[in-house]
Amino acid sequence: MPTTASCLRAFGLLPLLALAACANLPTPSVYGPGEVMQKMVERHGVIVAIREATLQGSPTGAGIVAGGGLGGLAGSQLGGGRGHIAGGVVGAALGQAAGGAVEQQLARRTGLQISYKEDGSDEVYVTVQPVDPQHPLAVGDRIRIVEGASGIHISRE
Repeated sequence: MPTTASCLRAFGLLPLLALAACANLPTPSVYGPGEVMQKMVERHGVIVAIREATLQGSPTGAGIVAGGGLGGLAGSQLGGGRGHIAGGVVGAALGQAAGGAVEQQLARRTGLQISYKEDGSDEVYVTVQPVDPQHPLAVGDRIRIVEGASGIHISRE
């Protein structure tokens, strides 16, 4: 009978789960296909407040599928006779729950809730975007605000 560890190695499901769960949210300096060659508006302003936010990526379902498969394999190793079937069913259910929870955790990223004022306005605007470690932002920074059809990108001037 194959062990759970040998199944993990043979099918390579753990790396697949990790890759699928880490769906990338683009940084503010990355533009998606819907933004390329599109008209956007550029404004300028100043950051008045920043706080950390948690960004939750969309689950792909890979965690549930991989967890269910691995749990079913592991559970089917238990018992004898019909115990293999019952163990497989229970293992699959527990594996799905655990795989889904792992995927949710892996899909989280640190972001910033940025409050800013545009030049010539007293109104405060708020947006949330992923942290860009190569271009850190701070309160008081002069910023460039690029707004397009799919969102706002804020970067230092």
